[in-house]
Amino acid sequence: MGSRSTIGRRLARGLALPLIMAVCMGLDLPENGPVPVDNPRQLPSADTPPPVPEEKPAPPEPSSPPADAPDPEAKDAPAPSPSKPAPDTAKPVPDTAKKPAPLPGITAPKEDETALAHCEAQLRKLGAVFDRVEPLTGENGCGIEAPYRIDQIVRGVTLSPATQLRCQTALALARWTGSVVIPAAKALPDTVTLTGINHGSTYVCRRRNNLATGKMSEHAIGNAIDIIDFEFKGRKPIGIVPRAGDGNIEEAFQRAVRGGACLHFTTVLGPGTDASHDDHLHLDIAERRGGYRLCE
Repeated sequence: MGSRSTIGRRLARGLALPLIMAVCMGLDLPENGPVPVDNPRQLPSADTPPPVPEEKPAPPEPSSPPADAPDPEAKDAPAPSPSKPAPDTAKPVPDTAKKPAPLPGITAPKEDETALAHCEAQLRKLGAVFDRVEPLTGENGCGIEAPYRIDQIVRGVTLSPATQLRCQTALALARWTGSVVIPAAKALPDTVTLTGINHGSTYVCRRRNNLATGKMSEHAIGNAIDIIDFEFKGRKPIGIVPRAGDGNIEEAFQRAVRGGACLHFTTVLGPGTDASHDDHLHLDIAERRGGYRLCE
């Protein structure tokens, strides 16, 4: 019992000493001291409800990636390479398409001097004025061994512009002019005289109809002439044009000279044959099997 009182006195002195020191130092003490906290070890009473654990916030839902965001599952995929122009798969154009195909071969007739002398005599008899000129030589057999320049095809009828024809072609032209064209001109109304014939071409080293392919033309060996129009004294010229169905004197004249040409030439082409011949009469002396004549 005595020991307990001794301990109590010591505790009282221990508590009083700090208070005395505080008063001496002039410190104000609160009227109400701190309320002692309950012993945390003290168990809650039966009337106290158990604490409710705090709910953890739900994790945020992942937002949808933007349309252009990369797919995370494809992180190991190689990055897309920058766009490249599509390779040119076109096949190289063959040389034949870049430049015209070579001309096919053609054989110019060999001339016989005796036959040429006879031909020249016939031309003079018909009143033709002509000169024999230097030989012409072209590619792939084109050429004329003995070409003639005709200034007047028959007496009083000029042939323009200058020509390069074989003698046999010139003779066929002179005979047609004298026996067909001049009489047709005389049949025109009023007093009309044929004075000239104009042509578009004689010798030309080319294919038929100036096409890029096909056989060589008779122009390439001096066998052909293209008649453009006829000149007269007493009326205006008559040109070669499509006249079918016109029903006039010009159509009649064109039909007459075209039809009569087939008596002297083996080929006669003109308006209505094809578009290439709508503006001239093509006349040539091509040789065909059996003497066949092509008159269209």
